[in-house]
Amino acid sequence: MSPRNTHTLFTSRLRLAPAALEDVELLAGMRDGPGAPEAGHTERVRALVAANTERFAAHGFGLWVVRASGEGRAGAAVGWIGLRPRESPLEPELLYGLSSESRGKGFATEAAGAVLDRLFVAPAVTGVWAVTDPTNLASCRVLERLGMRLDFEGEFDGKPSRVYRLARDGWRDPRRTTARGARRG
Repeated sequence: MSPRNTHTLFTSRLRLAPAALEDVELLAGMRDGPGAPEAGHTERVRALVAANTERFAAHGFGLWVVRASGEGRAGAAVGWIGLRPRESPLEPELLYGLSSESRGKGFATEAAGAVLDRLFVAPAVTGVWAVTDPTNLASCRVLERLGMRLDFEGEFDGKPSRVYRLARDGWRDPRRTTARGARRG
């Protein structure tokens, strides 16, 4: 069975399907910042998506395309979310982005909750981390709503950054949405 079938996640408002090569242009177009993308942007997205099948097979996670499943926008891509084993598959990096018109609606928090529910099913996973621009306050709030705590603020990968972390035992928020869309608590 393909990763698209076995690793699709659902929430009450979203469907997260593993990204495939046909999604590269869509994903490359969902980026922050005005003007033309940096040189090599589409190629970096293509490489990330090309590694998806292997990552899902090896780790049970990768990069998902986030689509609305509710009325009005059903099927519309609202963003992307992923986990990558940057330093370790036992504490992967969380990364995400939304189309500009989809921001401020709780989609990032909802999608991340589903992905973290999936991640913490694996007993060996110890935690997760994410990095964001310190001026992107909306992204900082998403990470904090997930229970992540600021671990470092300074230069990371040559850019001003905030690094957030969440240990496995910190993933207990009863208000979060599960991968099946049911509420706990």
